[in-house]
Amino acid sequence: MRLRALAVVSAFVLAGAAPATAQPELDQCVPADLRHDAISFRADDHVVLRGLVLGSGSSGVLLTPGTGESLCAWLPLARQLADDGYQVFLHQVRAGVVPRGEYRYGLDVMGAARELQRRDATSIVAAGAGTGATAVAATAEKISGLKGLVLLSPFAVTRQGTELDAVAGVRAVDVPAFVAAAQNDDMAGEAREVAGAAPDSRLKIAPGAASGAALTADSSMRDEVRAFVREAMPPRTLLERWTLPISGVVLLALVVAGVVVLRRRNTTTPPDLSAGS
Repeated sequence: MRLRALAVVSAFVLAGAAPATAQPELDQCVPADLRHDAISFRADDHVVLRGLVLGSGSSGVLLTPGTGESLCAWLPLARQLADDGYQVFLHQVRAGVVPRGEYRYGLDVMGAARELQRRDATSIVAAGAGTGATAVAATAEKISGLKGLVLLSPFAVTRQGTELDAVAGVRAVDVPAFVAAAQNDDMAGEAREVAGAAPDSRLKIAPGAASGAALTADSSMRDEVRAFVREAMPPRTLLERWTLPISGVVLLALVVAGVVVLRRRNTTTPPDLSAGS
């Protein structure tokens, strides 16, 4: 009996020590200085994915790659947005992580948006490339605090086990959208369709044939995206970040000073008027 009990306890200990979910690999191209910023998060159906967080603050930018894209395609833009004062989260999608993951990238986008909110982002500009752009647009209505969309080479609609409809997605939200594609890319026509469906859109057709996040390899495209993000969601300045805490400290100091003055007045000994009579 003792041996059986010991075996049962050992099994529970080993089960508790084993990881509940295998951690997906971080893209090999991620440089060493950013690997400490890597985190794991869960998609809406509990699939575990990896991502990188750059910068901090209550203004968040979500970067979603397309099928076959690495996180590193976003890194030049992500670094600049972080320098601009944003908290930037670039994350994996399930392609290559989940066997036959299909295009359920909308679940990945929702999980990543919640992770940003958990990290104190109260407003978000959501960006995506290729199928990632389609997923971002299709789920835009469900992203709390959404201020704008950046859609690079979006598909109007994708279907593989599940449907992602970017056209219907941009129609459902009243936020500005920046839509871009290259003129020699097959996605240029679909980008025009998506931009035409958005109530407030800015369409950029760039020269060349780059697609998806590769569009941001061009510094002028990065500058346009950054300008759009600043317009849709201005970052909080350093003064604004400290205004509320400082005003709270000042108010507390005034209250304490008032209490001290009142106590001194109440404890002051009144003059003895009978001494001179």
